[in-house]
Amino acid sequence: MKATAILLGLFALLTVHGQAPPVENAACNLNFARILVEQQVIESSSITDSVKRIKILLRSAEFLWKLDQPTARGYFSEAYKIAEARFKETGHEEKKSDKGLFSLLPDQRMEVIRAIANIDPEWAKRLTEKVIADYEKSKDERSVNDRMREMSDILVLAQDSAKTNPELSRYLFRRVMRFQLFNHWYFVFQRLGNESVPFTASLYSEVLQNYRNETPRRLLYLSAYPFASNRVFGVEKYQLGFDRTNAEGENAALQRQFLASFFDRIAVYASSEVDINRPVEKYGMPEPVYMLAAIREIEPYIIERFPDLLSRFGAARAQAASLMNEEMRKHLDDREKSNAGLGKSFDERLAEVEKADEEGKLTDHMIMSLVTWGVKTEEQFVRIEPWLIKVRDEKVRVEMTNYFWFLRAKLAIKESRIEEAEKHSQKVPELEHRVILMFDIAEALYERQTNAGDLFDTLNRISKLARSAENSVAKAQILLGIANMYRKINMSVALDELGESIRVTNRLENPNMFSTSVIRHIAGKDFTFFAVLSTPGYDLEKTFDELSKVNFELSIANAKALDDRYLRTLAVIAVAKNCIKETKPAKRSRPGSK
Repeated sequence: MKATAILLGLFALLTVHGQAPPVENAACNLNFARILVEQQVIESSSITDSVKRIKILLRSAEFLWKLDQPTARGYFSEAYKIAEARFKETGHEEKKSDKGLFSLLPDQRMEVIRAIANIDPEWAKRLTEKVIADYEKSKDERSVNDRMREMSDILVLAQDSAKTNPELSRYLFRRVMRFQLFNHWYFVFQRLGNESVPFTASLYSEVLQNYRNETPRRLLYLSAYPFASNRVFGVEKYQLGFDRTNAEGENAALQRQFLASFFDRIAVYASSEVDINRPVEKYGMPEPVYMLAAIREIEPYIIERFPDLLSRFGAARAQAASLMNEEMRKHLDDREKSNAGLGKSFDERLAEVEKADEEGKLTDHMIMSLVTWGVKTEEQFVRIEPWLIKVRDEKVRVEMTNYFWFLRAKLAIKESRIEEAEKHSQKVPELEHRVILMFDIAEALYERQTNAGDLFDTLNRISKLARSAENSVAKAQILLGIANMYRKINMSVALDELGESIRVTNRLENPNMFSTSVIRHIAGKDFTFFAVLSTPGYDLEKTFDELSKVNFELSIANAKALDDRYLRTLAVIAVAKNCIKETKPAKRSRPGSK
């Protein structure tokens, strides 16, 4: 079925929320869906890429779980065996982009465990213990970057399980607590803080008690959460950062618990020859530097909120100061000067730029620091704009200007200044980056329940922009995103965009249709900047899942039209799973193992 986006008479009759409800389809039934999936699993059995094979097995197992658990368990078990074999061969993997940015690739063992955790938490626990046992055998031989990778992955799984299975989540958190406190715990509380405050507060108290004997430096990883801050106390405050804080605000009880634990630890350290003579951690500074820097930042809280802790605070300050030597004081002064620069306000940075310009000392890096500074207002963007033309390096000036307009358009969308956002987005030349903005605009129009004409116009322009580009993974993904957006208002046009995405995909060699971001890279003479931008709605499985809820037959036809066996299998399963919801497990059995 082919539809065109120029049926203005029809569009005028539609409203954004006027999409017809899904139509029941006789073909979308349990038996047919099962046959589809089994056929795809057989056809894809010759795929040798282990990552692709694992994903197919996981999706097949998830599909079959309600129908045939023994077979599903067999698929899960096979997936874990492949993942385990891959890890033994490659270890932890990373990838370097053409822009020079390294990214960590998923540990396929944890991908399998994550899938199993959704349906059999006890099995997930056993496999987690297996991963930990393997980790303990090799941890001493690991590089610094790889030393805690498994623990980080387990913490992420624990975070993801907090809402759906608190018991599993608590188990995983406690399992990681048996190991050294490391900086990923900071991110745990920053992420969980907005999800389940009672659970997070309880967990925090337990973690703090568990790690009360850790070094002062490491104990400070736990300092941000109770103060509803996105920065830890002390010299490493700008080494860790996050854009969200505890939604419920500060927690006085947990603040008091942290402060008491920190003061106790300083007292123990100051009286322990073992602690005092312990070697400095690699890439770290002496412990007294962390203590004294944190004490200085804690002082206002003691005076304003906890005057009853003044004597303990004074003792901790004296103990930390007594451990400092001249070299340590220099370390502290240098780091605090550096942090003061990082913590400057927008007006302070702009004043420095203006002064440097007057003295002939203006650098591209200084202007870049304005563009990338914090969360800016429209008025601040206006004040930055005249400085862009003063960037000396032409390539840097172009890239910085493009990013400036991207950020400014993002703010306009957030503030519902849609016309301004449209104008700003037109000044972003890169296809993928401009489309991200246009998707955000379309989403904003949809959420505002505006008339269909405005939304159609925006989507039509995105489609025209995408179709005019050369064939690439980005183009195919953008067309998927367009199909997903059109689904909300006109299914015929959505399927047309889906078909175009498939035609583009079939012309590509081994396309990676599962990337979820694009990179903004700006490299100057004395600086390098990376920004990872999320791509909205480009997910192949999600698109087929959503479209098949409205039109099963055409969705399955498009899924089968994919030439790549891997992509075709995943697309078919995404469509078929909508035919088995609420189905009770069948009695059919097939040998499988946990």
